[in-house]
Amino acid sequence: MDALTENQVPSAYYLLSYQNRNITHDISEYLLDLEYVDFLSGQSDELNITLEDVDGKWSTSWYPGHGDTLTLSLGWVGQTPRRLGAFEIDEIEISKPPSVVTIRALAASINSAMRTQEHRAYENTTLAAVAAQVAARQHLKLVGKIEPIKLDRLTQQEGDLAFLSKLAAEYDYAFKVTGNRLVFHAISDLANARPVVTVSMGELSSIRLRDQIKSVPAKATVKHKNAAKKQLVSYTVDNSGKVVAVPSSASKATTSGDTKKSRKRAASAEVAKAKAKADLAKANRERTTGTWSMMGRPYVLSGNVIGLQAPGVLGGNYLVTSSRHRFSRDGGYTSEQQVCRVKAAAISLSLDATKPDQELIAYSAEPNPTTATA
Repeated sequence: MDALTENQVPSAYYLLSYQNRNITHDISEYLLDLEYVDFLSGQSDELNITLEDVDGKWSTSWYPGHGDTLTLSLGWVGQTPRRLGAFEIDEIEISKPPSVVTIRALAASINSAMRTQEHRAYENTTLAAVAAQVAARQHLKLVGKIEPIKLDRLTQQEGDLAFLSKLAAEYDYAFKVTGNRLVFHAISDLANARPVVTVSMGELSSIRLRDQIKSVPAKATVKHKNAAKKQLVSYTVDNSGKVVAVPSSASKATTSGDTKKSRKRAASAEVAKAKAKADLAKANRERTTGTWSMMGRPYVLSGNVIGLQAPGVLGGNYLVTSSRHRFSRDGGYTSEQQVCRVKAAAISLSLDATKPDQELIAYSAEPNPTTATA
């Protein structure tokens, strides 16, 4: 149990600013639904606001402008709120009856320069150096711990955003741009962090978990070119000892027994090994996945690890891959997480999720993570 269930349930609140002006009080009587979604990697964070518009203000004199900025913070009453970032209004929808205006906004940190197509070649470099070069080109601060994986040659034929997203996925890194920071973290590092909170099944309003074995291979193979011998050589990584699973009750198996053979090609044995390890890590996280809902917790975001106390074999540590926070007129404050298990077995660790100084999180608006070095 965390402090939210042991003590009196605290009240959560939001602060919303429009063009740097606090409009929380102005919209409170009109607000039907406010929803914030943040993602671990590959997608822009989202903010959706649904407003009652019976007097027509939001569709006329209060009509928001495309590209204008919204800033959102969440917190507990009596504590400093957590700033979740700035968002640019991307879409406005008006519907009747009833008269409703919906404002959709995306993380403001993604600019047109990051989407502009580039044609570049990177020679005799490292993964960290490439990320640092892109960050410098976009005037962003690179944060995260990146292994010095050597890359002989790398070609870019898309915008920086798409290029880094693809590169991060290939080596199992989480990549996103938030504020003035380019975050590039090894997902394995995030998965090994301590849970920010431990919850029991009884604290979840709903839960849906899928546990499968067929997606977990025993080995992964990637081919690389041996320049001296002028031939393709297979590099295989064994999955034994790395599986995030509870053995089958009948066969005691933790993998499907298959070998995952990738169509990827690598220029060196080091790159082949890194790609094979990434393939196995992704497959292991796909063993037990799902979603759950619970009372809102402002400090549970993507990149966090949550401990689940569950009967049977589904307990353990789960990595949050996306987190949805919702304030609604009818349902109060709730949150929903998409998760994947990163450690099997029940845990006893319990932290107070209402205290921001206990969070161990990579994706936030106010952290102080280690800066990656090239």
